[in-house]
Amino acid sequence: MPTPPHRILTHIRNTSRAALASTSLPYNNAALGISSVLLRHGLLTNVSLGGPTHPAPAEFPKLPVPARRLWIDHKPSVRRGVDHEKLGLLLQGKRVNNVPGVGTGEILIVKVPKDSSMGRKGVDMYMEGWEAYTAGLGGELIARAS
Repeated sequence: MPTPPHRILTHIRNTSRAALASTSLPYNNAALGISSVLLRHGLLTNVSLGGPTHPAPAEFPKLPVPARRLWIDHKPSVRRGVDHEKLGLLLQGKRVNNVPGVGTGEILIVKVPKDSSMGRKGVDMYMEGWEAYTAGLGGELIARAS
């Protein structure tokens, strides 16, 4: 039975959110069509044929049909950093650096860099957008939640 398109798209979304560089899909018409559209529009960097463990175009024709896989490489996401002033504009709902402003009922998660002079040492801290803004901080935008 072929894999439904919604499962293919969910798998691609989950692996890109998990920051995996590549993943494999079952080799069928739906996966081939969806991955070719994503590749044409620049959301994927590479599509190759392979087996269950790794991309290997030379081995692909020799594999049994159930073992054939389509390997895709994700394009890395763009990191967006904002300073204190730009974070304030985002929280007011204004667009900054091609990032839409925060709407009603939404929050931003900001990764604040470590700073030993401020008592933030060790690892980077994650803060809600308004917490970071009131503390006078900026940082990397990690996520938006509603």
